Amino acid sequence: MSKVIIYDKVSWHFPEGKNCPSLEAAKKHFDILAAWIKENDLFSAEGEEIFDLGVGSDFSITSAMLNKNGNDVLSKYYADWLRSLDYSGDVDMKILDDGLSEYKGG
Repeated sequence: MSKVIIYDKVSWHFPEGKNCPSLEAAKKHFDILAAWIKENDLFSAEGEEIFDLGVGSDFSITSAMLNKNGNDVLSKYYADWLRSLDYSGDVDMKILDDGLSEYKGG
C-alpha cells in the first residue's frame, strides 16, 4: 500500500496559517480548487464522494482523492500555485491550468 500524501488542509490556512483572515477565506480556495479538480476529471472515486460532501473546516486534499493524472499535476504544480494564493482577491487558477495543459502535452 502506498503512502497517502496530504497536499493541503483547510486548517493549515486557518487558524494555523499566517495570512488567512478567516475560515471562510480558507474554504473559498478549497471550494474553487475542488471544483477545478472535478471539472478536469482529476478526482478518484473516493475523491468524488468526498467532494460531494462539501468543504468544511476539516477538509483536506490528499493523493487518495485524486486519480493518477490528478496526482501527477498536483505533485508538480500545487506548491507553486499555493505560493501564489492571495486571500484578498479572486483565486487565480492559471498556474494549475497551465500545468494541466503542459501535462496533457498541449
